[in-house]
Amino acid sequence: MQLLNTIFESAANKNSLPLSAKYKTLMQDQPKLRRRDAAEQLNVAEAKLLEAQCGLRSVRLSNKFADIIRDFPSLGYIMTLTRNDSAVHERKGIYDNVSINGPMGLVITPDRKIDLRIIISRWDSGFAVVEDLDSGPRYSLQFFDVEGVAIQKIYLQADSNFAAFEALVDKHCKVDSPALALKRDPDVIEYAADKDVNKAALIKEWGEMRNVHQFFGLLKKHQVSRVQSFKLVGAPLAQQFDPDLIEPLLNDIAATDLSIMCFVGNRGNIQIHTGQINKVKTLGPWLNILDPEFNLHLLTANIESAWLIRKPSSDGDITSLELYNKAGETIAQFFGQREEGNPENAQWRAFAEGLIKTEAVA
Repeated sequence: MQLLNTIFESAANKNSLPLSAKYKTLMQDQPKLRRRDAAEQLNVAEAKLLEAQCGLRSVRLSNKFADIIRDFPSLGYIMTLTRNDSAVHERKGIYDNVSINGPMGLVITPDRKIDLRIIISRWDSGFAVVEDLDSGPRYSLQFFDVEGVAIQKIYLQADSNFAAFEALVDKHCKVDSPALALKRDPDVIEYAADKDVNKAALIKEWGEMRNVHQFFGLLKKHQVSRVQSFKLVGAPLAQQFDPDLIEPLLNDIAATDLSIMCFVGNRGNIQIHTGQINKVKTLGPWLNILDPEFNLHLLTANIESAWLIRKPSSDGDITSLELYNKAGETIAQFFGQREEGNPENAQWRAFAEGLIKTEAVA
């Protein structure tokens, strides 16, 4: 990895000493603090900590993100991490079968281990990173939006192709990049007031859907947010349940061989797990799924509302369980695994509808 070391050494001259000093002091007081939380305490974006090489070595990558993503399959077996403020989704596999069409990217590997919906137009900066841990160096590629908030992180594993990582960094690095110029994201959606929404039309058109992917267009047409639409249409299309029921639900599912889908996303990426789950455990404020190739971490205190949603399709109703924060932003979504053209898994539907029955009894 001599070439890689040379690249990182070249980038080290851009180190921001004042921020690095503040970060070092903070970590001396709180050595287990995660970098995202450290950034919040220092009132800076996480991307700025990488740029300043706080506790790591980094080099900027070019903004030709589609080209970089197309090179990910060369890395072999990796872990991809996507998160928002309330959920962290980690999935291991080979980042393959990449399809990019303009501002959008799609990754669905044949084994479904890596399943992504990438909004490349919202990617703004990227870094190659090495962190010196007690267990040895940890290599990653990390990407951020215009506000310096993480979109996706790719971590090399013991079986990854380190030579390919070195070649990728050499190909795409920009040692002389200008300083990050962060700004507020201008892509803010304005929603109609409830009184201005044609509720009857919304309910009618929801009931006429024949594909779950039509839902986004429905929201856009009526200028409503997801949670706003749920409240407007009400039962049986949308029903609230107690968020505390998520933990026993996941434990019940883990005791079966039911295959589910778990979506976690942010403004630039949506990451999906498809398969069984096995180990569910609460650690501190986090509810976790801790399986060999899939980890989910839910900050349960941030769950403001939980919903059972029914969307009609040509294959029958599709049921999802969806979690939202106080701002109405999506935390995570759960579905039963289903192949196109087939009805929903009856076991999944029974689990989901059991939450509503539990609510009624309570």
